[in-house]
Amino acid sequence: MRREPPCYEAIARLALEGCPEGSVLEPLRPRTAEEARCFAAWETPLAPWGGFGVGSELAVVHEADGRPVLEFTHASGGGPRSLVTRSSLRDGRITAEIKPLAAQVGPNNDRPTCHEALVGIIFRRQTSRAYYQFGFEGRRRIVLYRRNDQEFFPLAMEELPLPDAYLHLEVLMDGDGLRCRCPELGIDWLCTETTFKRGKVGVRALGRARLAALEVAQTPSQRAREAHWQRRQREEEAQRGEGIPEAVLLYTYDLAELGGKPLFADFAEPGRYDLLVPTPKGLRALTAEGQLLWETPIALHEEIVFSRGHGPHGRLIYGFTGTRQLAKEWPGIRGERFATPIADEMVILQGRDGQVLARAKLPPLEGWVRFMDYSPTSGELTGSGGFDIVLREWRQDKEGGGVNLWAYDPQLHLLWHQKITGAYYGHHWALQFYDVDGDGRDELLAGGVLFDAEGRVLWVHDRAEEVSETLGGHHYDAVAIGALAGDAEVDPVAFLLAGSAGVYIVDALDGHTRAVHRVGHAQGRMLGHLRADLPGTQVLVATRWDNYGILSLFSGRGERLWTIQPDYIGQGACPVQWGDLPEQLLWVNTTGPAQAFYDGHGRLVKRLPAISQLWGGRMRKEILGPEAVRLGKRPGDLLCLGIEGRLYLFGPEE
Repeated sequence: MRREPPCYEAIARLALEGCPEGSVLEPLRPRTAEEARCFAAWETPLAPWGGFGVGSELAVVHEADGRPVLEFTHASGGGPRSLVTRSSLRDGRITAEIKPLAAQVGPNNDRPTCHEALVGIIFRRQTSRAYYQFGFEGRRRIVLYRRNDQEFFPLAMEELPLPDAYLHLEVLMDGDGLRCRCPELGIDWLCTETTFKRGKVGVRALGRARLAALEVAQTPSQRAREAHWQRRQREEEAQRGEGIPEAVLLYTYDLAELGGKPLFADFAEPGRYDLLVPTPKGLRALTAEGQLLWETPIALHEEIVFSRGHGPHGRLIYGFTGTRQLAKEWPGIRGERFATPIADEMVILQGRDGQVLARAKLPPLEGWVRFMDYSPTSGELTGSGGFDIVLREWRQDKEGGGVNLWAYDPQLHLLWHQKITGAYYGHHWALQFYDVDGDGRDELLAGGVLFDAEGRVLWVHDRAEEVSETLGGHHYDAVAIGALAGDAEVDPVAFLLAGSAGVYIVDALDGHTRAVHRVGHAQGRMLGHLRADLPGTQVLVATRWDNYGILSLFSGRGERLWTIQPDYIGQGACPVQWGDLPEQLLWVNTTGPAQAFYDGHGRLVKRLPAISQLWGGRMRKEILGPEAVRLGKRPGDLLCLGIEGRLYLFGPEE
């Protein structure tokens, strides 16, 4: 007996007919009607719409016979680009017609040591760093890879010259069996692989290449199994979400009436969260109900932080005032260009009444300083009760990082000044205080260097040279330090997020590395208590450049618990205390469709349709926030975002 060939029906197809020539799917450009029609089934994870100021590197061109094709232009010579389905699947057929054009490429943020082009079908894609890929490498061989972060494990490979022509690739996914074919090269591989069970599919290219056709299809049986799986997923999601309150709109503020976007903190009274509003004319402190607490004509720039504890006059408010000069114009990550004022003075205000506690001139500056900033909170250097502060810089020549540090007491008397010669610090959370040796005074972790209270270097990260030599590494974007493991044999622990070099888990007593996780361009971190079954504190790491939107949760010891990629914008997730739930939830908030809560196991547990509807189809740059805030004496967090001049705060339904 002979089985009839399967009858496939297309569920996603690249349709370029009628699409004008030129660049398409640019991240910060509104979609044209032609783009919406031609690419309705596809998305671009490595140049996400509404995301960052990077080129799509995709263009519609015509071959000599007039046929429209999609070219991966690799115009900037940077990283890879991909085109994938909007939903995942387990079984089906993917066919593509591809012409590889490039053999060699330069290193990139995703693969800092890569030199060969690679283009082909990707399937069962978990994240932008975990998938199978069947395609052409270096114009000298055909390969089937299982990729997981930095590891490209060859499941099959054959060296052969590639003709200068379009080649047909076909992948058949059926349970644990994966069949990969290229008829022009006589390739027909069968692989039994169980690492990745399901995922999105599409084409990924590192280096210049052309794509003439792309189709995803399923048989009736495969469609039925897929529908059953989706129903089961919805049911499990609903079960996980039982007992989690819906998000409802509780407060709305008019930003014009407030005078600007507020900061929410308990700066006046412990446990009561009020609004601090910087305006061009000064600073205003308001209660949640809008009652004016105090007002001062001192206008502060945006870089405002609060002391970590309360004194007799509330929390201290650290800010900058005056303008020494405008920094040279520099590009923003969402396509804007800035000339940020560099302040003239530092000032400390008392949170309870707004009175000036101290003010002082900023020190002389050097290099391409974008603007000045403080450590995210104060520390205990002098015995002042934890109210000493460290001044830092954001430099264009250090890609937003810095090398100079100035420590001040609460009267803004200079305690010490240090200049880091290696292992320099990156962005806002790249500085953190912690009493490492338990002597009652804090040490300061700044990038890959630990300073004592007197400003002396205690250690430099033992793999700082590796970080500095890694493309996309250079500096330490963020750090976390403390008794994170909840285990006296392990604590204190330091997490050093070093861009494309990944996450280094370090012994905070001596700076020696215990483990390295190559998660992508590690840029942001959040601390939380998402898992009641684990000791200590969990650390959430978010990625950017060439790895947008990947989220990895680590135990306080430094083990990676899971990695997910709910969206492609990146750094848009934070732990929240939602009502009286025993564990925190993870709020993913990068775009309208992404609005949801995830649990400490990386599972979606509750969608947030009210916020998705409010967000609508706006780009991320059109939204203020989003952020988790507290307000008044209300327990738990609120979900806050600003749209078109109004600020909306959502809380759990009573």
